[in-house]
Amino acid sequence: MTNPPKTPPPLDRSQLLDKALRLLGTHDYARAEIQRRLQARAGDPADVNWVLDKLQEAGFLNDARVAEHKAILARDHRLLGQRRARQELRAKLLAPDAVEAAIQQIYQDTDEAELALQFLQRKSPGLLTGQQLEDPKLLQRAYGRLRRAGFSHAHATQALRRHSQLAASLDDFEGDSPED
Repeated sequence: MTNPPKTPPPLDRSQLLDKALRLLGTHDYARAEIQRRLQARAGDPADVNWVLDKLQEAGFLNDARVAEHKAILARDHRLLGQRRARQELRAKLLAPDAVEAAIQQIYQDTDEAELALQFLQRKSPGLLTGQQLEDPKLLQRAYGRLRRAGFSHAHATQALRRHSQLAASLDDFEGDSPED
């Protein structure tokens, strides 16, 4: 018979601050994410608010900065469209207004059709060689990849038209809004 795992003892104010600083030492977190992690270990819920306030005053918690940094990574390194970047930032528990501001700022001068093409070149380079995209199944696969990567129907089809005459048939499936 095994003993159930022991619950670690609750942390006091200074231990919570140390835990938060260790977390923030690895990468940026949203205020709500740090709050969630600290609440799970706090002896007194008021200590969590005290720690969050201290971190905010010191400039360690800034949802706008985190959202901007993650939006840049989504666009420049992961080559994601606005919709997917927005979903991922929201999932990080960042303040909604910080997410929207970051997405608008980072993507404002971005040619998303070109970004979609870069995404395909990196993630599915074989699809762009020869006449691969003239095969309806491969065209559908490329279109699906672009949509899951957060590109609108318009941007996905615009990128695919550069490599396929068959891509014009995708216009029959248009049904989303320009942002979708």
